[in-house]
Amino acid sequence: MKILTISDIHGKSNPNLDKYLENNDIDLVLVSGDLTDFGPLDFVPEFIDNIASKDVDVICIPGNCDPEGICNAINDTESVCIHNNLVAYEDVILFGFGGSNPTPFDTPGEFQDPDLYDALKELFAEFDFVYKDDAKVIKILLTHAPPFDTEVDKIPDGNHVGSISLRKIIEEFQPDINLCGHVHEAIGEDKIGDTIIFNPGTLEENHAILIDVDDNMDFTANIIDLTE
Repeated sequence: MKILTISDIHGKSNPNLDKYLENNDIDLVLVSGDLTDFGPLDFVPEFIDNIASKDVDVICIPGNCDPEGICNAINDTESVCIHNNLVAYEDVILFGFGGSNPTPFDTPGEFQDPDLYDALKELFAEFDFVYKDDAKVIKILLTHAPPFDTEVDKIPDGNHVGSISLRKIIEEFQPDINLCGHVHEAIGEDKIGDTIIFNPGTLEENHAILIDVDDNMDFTANIIDLTE
Protein backbone atom coordinates (compact mmCIF):
# COMPACT_ATOMS: atom_id res chain seq x y z
CA MET A 1 0.00 0.00 0.00
CA LYS A 2 1.24 3.49 -0.86
CA ILE A 3 -0.08 6.55 0.94
CA LEU A 4 0.67 10.11 -0.19
CA THR A 5 0.12 13.02 2.22
CA ILE A 6 -0.20 16.66 1.17
CA SER A 7 -1.06 19.75 3.17
CA ASP A 8 -1.81 23.46 2.99
CA ILE A 9 -3.27 23.67 -0.49
CA HIS A 10 -4.80 27.13 0.13
CA GLY A 11 -6.97 27.02 -2.97
CA LYS A 12 -4.12 26.38 -5.40
CA SER A 13 -4.09 23.26 -7.56
CA ASN A 14 -0.73 21.87 -8.59
CA PRO A 15 -0.27 20.07 -11.93
CA ASN A 16 2.80 18.33 -10.51
CA LEU A 17 0.48 16.44 -8.14
CA ASP A 18 -1.59 15.27 -11.11
CA LYS A 19 1.52 14.05 -12.93
CA TYR A 20 2.80 12.26 -9.84
CA LEU A 21 -0.49 10.43 -9.29
CA GLU A 22 -0.69 9.46 -12.95
CA ASN A 23 2.84 8.04 -12.94
CA ASN A 24 2.89 6.30 -9.54
CA ASP A 25 0.74 3.59 -8.02
CA ILE A 26 -0.78 5.47 -5.07
CA ASP A 27 -3.66 3.89 -3.13
CA LEU A 28 -4.61 6.70 -0.76
CA VAL A 29 -4.10 10.47 -0.62
CA LEU A 30 -4.34 12.17 2.77
CA VAL A 31 -4.97 15.92 2.89
CA SER A 32 -3.79 17.46 6.15
CA GLY A 33 -5.87 20.63 6.13
CA ASP A 34 -6.13 24.13 4.70
CA LEU A 35 -7.66 23.09 1.41
CA THR A 36 -8.85 26.69 1.01
CA ASP A 37 -7.61 30.13 1.96
CA PHE A 38 -10.69 31.14 3.99
CA GLY A 39 -12.81 29.82 1.10
CA PRO A 40 -14.38 29.57 -1.34
CA LEU A 41 -15.76 26.10 -0.70
CA ASP A 42 -16.38 25.67 -4.45
CA PHE A 43 -12.69 24.82 -4.75
CA VAL A 44 -13.07 21.71 -2.57
CA PRO A 45 -14.99 19.42 -4.98
CA GLU A 46 -12.90 20.67 -7.90
CA PHE A 47 -9.67 19.75 -6.12
CA ILE A 48 -10.69 16.50 -4.42
CA ASP A 49 -12.64 14.97 -7.29
CA ASN A 50 -9.71 15.64 -9.59
CA ILE A 51 -7.49 13.59 -7.27
CA ALA A 52 -10.10 10.83 -7.00
CA SER A 53 -10.31 10.67 -10.80
CA LYS A 54 -6.74 9.27 -10.74
CA ASP A 55 -8.18 6.07 -9.20
CA VAL A 56 -7.04 6.81 -5.64
CA ASP A 57 -8.97 7.11 -2.40
CA VAL A 58 -8.95 10.47 -0.61
CA ILE A 59 -9.29 11.25 3.11
CA CYS A 60 -9.13 14.80 4.48
CA ILE A 61 -9.19 16.94 7.57
CA PRO A 62 -9.78 20.72 7.68
CA GLY A 63 -7.21 23.33 8.58
CA ASN A 64 -7.46 26.51 10.59
CA CYS A 65 -7.90 28.59 7.40
CA ASP A 66 -10.85 26.55 6.14
CA PRO A 67 -14.26 28.19 6.73
CA GLU A 68 -17.37 26.85 8.39
CA GLY A 69 -18.94 24.08 6.33
CA ILE A 70 -15.64 22.60 5.19
CA CYS A 71 -16.38 19.07 6.46
CA ASN A 72 -19.74 19.02 4.67
CA ALA A 73 -18.03 20.24 1.51
CA ILE A 74 -15.46 17.43 1.78
CA ASN A 75 -18.09 14.77 2.47
CA ASP A 76 -20.04 15.87 -0.63
CA THR A 77 -17.08 14.83 -2.79
CA GLU A 78 -15.35 11.52 -3.53
CA SER A 79 -13.68 11.85 -0.13
CA VAL A 80 -14.44 11.72 3.57
CA CYS A 81 -13.62 14.17 6.35
CA ILE A 82 -12.26 12.43 9.44
CA HIS A 83 -12.05 15.46 11.73
CA ASN A 84 -12.50 14.24 15.31
CA ASN A 85 -12.92 10.68 14.11
CA LEU A 86 -11.01 7.49 13.40
CA VAL A 87 -11.31 5.18 10.43
CA ALA A 88 -9.70 1.96 9.30
CA TYR A 89 -8.17 1.83 5.85
CA GLU A 90 -7.26 -1.82 5.44
CA ASP A 91 -4.80 -2.36 8.32
CA VAL A 92 -4.00 1.33 8.77
CA ILE A 93 -5.91 3.16 11.51
CA LEU A 94 -6.28 6.89 10.93
CA PHE A 95 -6.98 9.24 13.82
CA GLY A 96 -8.04 12.65 12.52
CA PHE A 97 -8.23 16.10 14.05
CA GLY A 98 -8.21 19.27 11.95
CA GLY A 99 -7.79 22.94 12.73
CA SER A 100 -5.15 24.25 15.07
CA ASN A 101 -4.42 25.54 18.52
CA PRO A 102 -5.03 29.33 18.82
CA THR A 103 -3.04 31.63 16.54
CA PRO A 104 -2.53 35.44 16.64
CA PHE A 105 -4.72 35.71 13.53
CA ASP A 106 -8.10 34.51 14.90
CA THR A 107 -8.66 32.07 12.04
CA PRO A 108 -11.94 30.15 11.76
CA GLY A 109 -10.66 26.66 12.56
CA GLU A 110 -9.02 27.16 15.95
CA PHE A 111 -9.51 25.06 19.09
CA GLN A 112 -8.41 25.57 22.65
CA ASP A 113 -5.58 23.17 23.38
CA PRO A 114 -7.36 21.31 26.23
CA ASP A 115 -10.30 20.60 23.88
CA LEU A 116 -7.91 19.12 21.33
CA TYR A 117 -6.40 16.89 24.00
CA ASP A 118 -9.77 15.65 25.27
CA ALA A 119 -11.04 14.88 21.77
CA LEU A 120 -7.95 12.93 20.73
CA LYS A 121 -7.82 11.06 24.03
CA GLU A 122 -11.37 9.84 23.35
CA LEU A 123 -10.36 8.62 19.88
CA PHE A 124 -7.46 6.61 21.26
CA ALA A 125 -9.70 5.21 23.98
CA GLU A 126 -12.16 4.13 21.28
CA PHE A 127 -9.34 2.40 19.42
CA ASP A 128 -8.25 0.55 22.56
CA PHE A 129 -11.84 -0.58 23.12
CA VAL A 130 -12.29 -1.94 19.59
CA TYR A 131 -8.86 -3.43 18.86
CA LYS A 132 -6.87 -6.06 20.70
CA ASP A 133 -3.54 -4.98 22.12
CA ASP A 134 -1.77 -7.39 19.77
CA ALA A 135 -3.55 -6.21 16.63
CA LYS A 136 -1.05 -5.70 13.82
CA VAL A 137 -2.01 -2.26 12.55
CA ILE A 138 -0.24 0.98 11.71
CA LYS A 139 -1.57 3.96 13.65
CA ILE A 140 -1.43 7.28 11.81
CA LEU A 141 -2.42 10.49 13.57
CA LEU A 142 -3.51 12.98 10.91
CA THR A 143 -3.55 16.54 12.25
CA HIS A 144 -3.26 20.01 10.81
CA ALA A 145 -1.39 21.41 13.80
CA PRO A 146 2.09 20.12 14.55
CA PRO A 147 3.15 19.09 18.06
CA PHE A 148 4.90 21.71 20.17
CA ASP A 149 8.69 22.04 20.45
CA THR A 150 9.67 20.04 17.38
CA GLU A 151 11.41 20.74 14.11
CA VAL A 152 8.02 20.83 12.38
CA ASP A 153 6.42 23.67 14.40
CA LYS A 154 9.25 26.21 14.24
CA ILE A 155 8.63 29.61 12.65
CA PRO A 156 11.48 31.69 11.13
CA ASP A 157 12.30 33.54 14.36
CA GLY A 158 12.93 30.20 16.07
CA ASN A 159 9.80 30.16 18.19
CA HIS A 160 7.66 27.03 18.44
CA VAL A 161 3.95 27.48 17.73
CA GLY A 162 2.60 23.94 17.75
CA SER A 163 0.10 22.31 20.06
CA ILE A 164 1.21 21.38 23.57
CA SER A 165 -1.79 19.06 23.87
CA LEU A 166 -0.94 17.27 20.64
CA ARG A 167 2.57 16.67 21.92
CA LYS A 168 1.09 15.26 25.15
CA ILE A 169 -1.19 12.92 23.17
CA ILE A 170 1.76 11.64 21.15
CA GLU A 171 3.84 11.10 24.29
CA GLU A 172 1.00 9.16 25.92
CA PHE A 173 -0.28 7.04 23.02
CA GLN A 174 2.72 6.78 20.68
CA PRO A 175 1.06 6.42 17.26
CA ASP A 176 3.44 5.18 14.60
CA ILE A 177 3.26 8.39 12.54
CA ASN A 178 1.94 11.92 12.99
CA LEU A 179 1.26 13.72 9.71
CA CYS A 180 0.70 17.45 10.12
CA GLY A 181 1.10 20.78 8.33
CA HIS A 182 0.11 24.36 9.29
CA VAL A 183 3.60 25.85 9.67
CA HIS A 184 4.56 26.28 6.02
CA GLU A 185 8.25 26.95 6.57
CA ALA A 186 8.78 24.00 8.95
CA ILE A 187 9.08 21.31 6.28
CA GLY A 188 10.79 18.30 7.79
CA GLU A 189 10.57 15.45 10.23
CA ASP A 190 11.16 14.78 13.90
CA LYS A 191 10.43 12.15 16.53
CA ILE A 192 8.68 12.07 19.89
CA GLY A 193 9.53 8.76 21.47
CA ASP A 194 8.82 6.16 18.79
CA THR A 195 6.44 8.41 16.83
CA ILE A 196 7.77 9.83 13.56
CA ILE A 197 6.40 13.29 12.74
CA PHE A 198 6.26 14.79 9.26
CA ASN A 199 5.32 18.24 7.97
CA PRO A 200 5.34 18.44 4.14
CA GLY A 201 4.82 22.21 3.99
CA THR A 202 2.60 23.61 1.24
CA LEU A 203 1.52 21.73 -1.85
CA GLU A 204 2.58 24.77 -3.89
CA GLU A 205 6.20 23.99 -2.99
CA ASN A 206 5.83 20.45 -4.43
CA HIS A 207 6.49 18.53 -1.22
CA ALA A 208 4.57 15.51 0.04
CA ILE A 209 5.03 12.53 2.34
CA LEU A 210 5.14 9.06 0.85
CA ILE A 211 4.39 6.10 3.12
CA ASP A 212 5.02 2.65 1.70
CA VAL A 213 3.48 -0.25 3.66
CA ASP A 214 4.55 -3.81 2.80
CA ASP A 215 2.67 -7.08 3.27
CA ASN A 216 4.20 -7.56 6.73
CA MET A 217 2.85 -4.16 7.86
CA ASP A 218 6.32 -2.69 7.98
CA PHE A 219 6.58 0.79 6.52
CA THR A 220 8.94 3.43 5.25
CA ALA A 221 8.04 7.12 5.23
CA ASN A 222 9.86 9.98 3.54
CA ILE A 223 9.45 13.54 2.34
CA ILE A 224 9.41 13.59 -1.45
CA ASP A 225 9.53 16.19 -4.21
CA LEU A 226 6.57 15.80 -6.56
CA THR A 227 8.66 17.04 -9.49
CA GLU A 228 11.20 14.21 -9.24
